[in-house]
Amino acid sequence: MYACSHLDARALWRTLSLASVLAICTPVSAYAQSHDGPGKYGTLTGDALFSNDSDHFNEERANIGYLFPNGWGLGASVTHYNAPDWSVYGRGLYGQYRQHDAQQIVDAQLGVMDTGGYATPTGMLDYMRHISGDTSLGVSAERNVVDSISGIEQGLTYNSLMLVLDHQFTPRFTVGAVAGAMWFSDHNTRPMLRTRWNYELVANSGLNSYIKTRNYYDSNPNRGDYYSPRWLAEYSGGLSWRAALSDKAAFFVSADLGRQNTENGGVNIWGARIGLQNHRSRTMQWQVAVETTNNHTAGFAGGGSGYRYTSVTGRFMFPFN
Repeated sequence: MYACSHLDARALWRTLSLASVLAICTPVSAYAQSHDGPGKYGTLTGDALFSNDSDHFNEERANIGYLFPNGWGLGASVTHYNAPDWSVYGRGLYGQYRQHDAQQIVDAQLGVMDTGGYATPTGMLDYMRHISGDTSLGVSAERNVVDSISGIEQGLTYNSLMLVLDHQFTPRFTVGAVAGAMWFSDHNTRPMLRTRWNYELVANSGLNSYIKTRNYYDSNPNRGDYYSPRWLAEYSGGLSWRAALSDKAAFFVSADLGRQNTENGGVNIWGARIGLQNHRSRTMQWQVAVETTNNHTAGFAGGGSGYRYTSVTGRFMFPFN
């Protein structure tokens, strides 16, 4: 499908989830996964996130689910948020649907999450369609909780809707874009645009250079419940490399540097990610990754000067055949 380089870890969990993964990754044999659907007797799915930042805000999250052979399924999630002298649990149940084939990718969830005594309907939809040999279009929608201390204590939520474009101009040059908005329950609206420009330095080598941009605007900024400057504009550039270790697994790594500007001034930003995943031809699918960054947008909490966010993520799909 796509060889991802650098992603915000929490993008796996909230807005710009799978569709953003598609739009800001490098295409390599897109839609060619022969073992990416439910097994003959269904599929066990799971993912996990462990994160920590310099404000000592920790998040531990695990999802476990089962997909029936027709792609429909059920799942449950447990989350633990903690900081010094503070701790909250979240629990959720959801229905899910997954379809990955040669023409399109569909991932959807709909359920209820209870976090700190607030019951919240949650859900996500990621749809990406291969409309030509070089272009994919999609949409990503999500509703979830704002996972900062103040956001959890007040039961804040957000809704998001994003349009996704991925176009391969040449066999080695690809551009992805995600545009849309987030609507927070504290009456803040955040229009946003993200782009990624990727160039493979040596054909078929897995070595890429890339430039990323992110821009957004908050209509009700700086309320202190989560990171929300009036405006944010950032750009960064870096290198990514992906290599097969054998016919069973692949190694990937990326690192980038850039600049983040808000109405309060600018800071230099950096990020790095490293991980392993099994070969796409294998029946069971898994991936583990470690990421660290000083980017304030890595989490809702944001943090002050000297901010740092680190996460470990993992996921698997085990089909029964």
